[in-house]
Amino acid sequence: MKDHPIECTRCKHKCNYSDLAGRYSKKYGGCMEMVCPRCGCRSYYDLSPWFAWSWASGLIELGELPPELAEDGSGCIVFAKGPRAELEAVVGVLARRGKGDSAGRYLVPGVPEASSGTEAIDAFSQWVDWCMKRNARYAKKGVVFSNNPEELFP
Repeated sequence: MKDHPIECTRCKHKCNYSDLAGRYSKKYGGCMEMVCPRCGCRSYYDLSPWFAWSWASGLIELGELPPELAEDGSGCIVFAKGPRAELEAVVGVLARRGKGDSAGRYLVPGVPEASSGTEAIDAFSQWVDWCMKRNARYAKKGVVFSNNPEELFP
């Protein structure tokens, strides 16, 4: 497992995963468990940098790196970046939950129902603009929305 930044859920101490302290667990029969070096908490948030992108169908996916564009220029549109735990939470609140075949997935509101490509693009850009109005609120958590994908890459 690669080293990545984490934050303790109890004391909010930020460190890398490799900085966690090992402790023998009475609860789990003496097995070694990784705990916060400051308070001993066993749970933490994953703060590794992630991106959120959408496909033409309106399906939203999250990951460390967005997929490469195809040779014909088709592909996904990156619209947000932030720490993994916070990005999953924020996108989960702002996106629509799928039903039927897309159950359990996040969708951009209005894109799956669009009758043409221009309507889908309009629905996507309106939704991203709506999300960008909340940048001030979510910037505290490290999540940033943008309708220009070049702004999201360092």
